Amino acid sequence: MRLRETAPWLAVLAIAIVCFLAWRWLSAAMFTRNPQYELRRVDISPGYAKSEREIRDITGLREGVNLFSFRASEVRERLLRTTPNIADVEISKRLPDAVSVVVHDRVPVASLCSPTLALDAGGFVFTLLPRDAERYRSLPRIENGVEPFRPPAGRTLADAPGTPSGVESRVARALRVVLLCDGPGRSFRLSDIDVSNPVYLVLLTSDNRIVRLVWEELADDTAILQCLSMADETLRDPASRGKTRFDVILSAAKVFAG
Repeated sequence: MRLRETAPWLAVLAIAIVCFLAWRWLSAAMFTRNPQYELRRVDISPGYAKSEREIRDITGLREGVNLFSFRASEVRERLLRTTPNIADVEISKRLPDAVSVVVHDRVPVASLCSPTLALDAGGFVFTLLPRDAERYRSLPRIENGVEPFRPPAGRTLADAPGTPSGVESRVARALRVVLLCDGPGRSFRLSDIDVSNPVYLVLLTSDNRIVRLVWEELADDTAILQCLSMADETLRDPASRGKTRFDVILSAAKVFAG
């Protein structure tokens, strides 16, 4: 009796398996094994981090690969995972036989205690390639006095609102200063930024003048911009010529020059 009861279910299961296998075969015949969808064009815009050949090797994309045999999202993740110097990748399939890969390199905005260790605008730490070191040799350098801060490449610096505590958070806040200082009409350019002093963030301009900002007064971007504007106005003032050190005190709305 039990065999008779289970027989219809076994028949249904068998039919389902046959249908599934038939669908797999038909799908492969129509798509993944269809020569109509073999790649004939692989357009790669490589940037600087990897050459076109290196990108082909990492992604496996080349002429003859079936367009439906890979997922663009998986190829993108593989390229990002293996190359920290790449910020983003755009991969587009174009039926019936083409794919394009556009690579966006990370753009360094500051070096970190070394000409080859760099930060992008989001605080991501990465190593500059030797061929890029010369291109970016004029980047402002963030220092930590006699104790270099060299976090491992491939991670993002942690920061939080309020007064920064600890070397990493001070470096992250100094990066915000670098970004906000690089605005239109600014009268000075940064050369070095020293975060080792627990009271002051020390800026060295490209013309060898020292600007000191109080850490407690750099709680957010608005406060940073106010401090930089005060420094900018003072350094523009002809009365400041010949003076080399400027202490910006936001709470007193004054800049003390010496």
